[in-house]
Amino acid sequence: MIMSGSVIAHRFFDNDAEIADNVSCQLPSLEFGSSEVKGAGILGSVDMPSSGQLNSMTFSATMRSINKGAINVSTPGVHNIELRFSKDQFTSGGQSVPIGTKIFVRGVFKKFDPGKVEDGATMDGTIEYEVLRYRIVIDGEEVLLIDKVNYIYKVNGIDYMAKIKAALN
Repeated sequence: MIMSGSVIAHRFFDNDAEIADNVSCQLPSLEFGSSEVKGAGILGSVDMPSSGQLNSMTFSATMRSINKGAINVSTPGVHNIELRFSKDQFTSGGQSVPIGTKIFVRGVFKKFDPGKVEDGATMDGTIEYEVLRYRIVIDGEEVLLIDKVNYIYKVNGIDYMAKIKAALN
């Protein structure tokens, strides 16, 4: 049995520039659009997910403060974000092993909230992007790739949109 532990440390990059004062990042939620299916042979109705129709995905980051580097996250247009982090993973023998993860997000700038100004407190601003491409690599292995523009939904190497793309050719 393997058990995941806490995140040890992380680094945040926007268009290859490391962004200081990053406190936390909220990863995109995956949710398929759905439609109600009802009629003969069904007891009532079913809210059925629609294959290949992902709802909007957002990536957000919380910033401790405004600084010259961090303000670049608010430039209009497409941003290439890389989030690197290491977390503890405990083996069945009880050993703690650090595991590296990289998250890659291509997103369009959507919202910047610089936070608040208050004596003795951090500003706690946020930045938000609409996600076009989302990729997760754990311990050197790609486990998830979603590319909305190129119609890719790949989990552990299997592209679940391949048959749909083939039917359209």
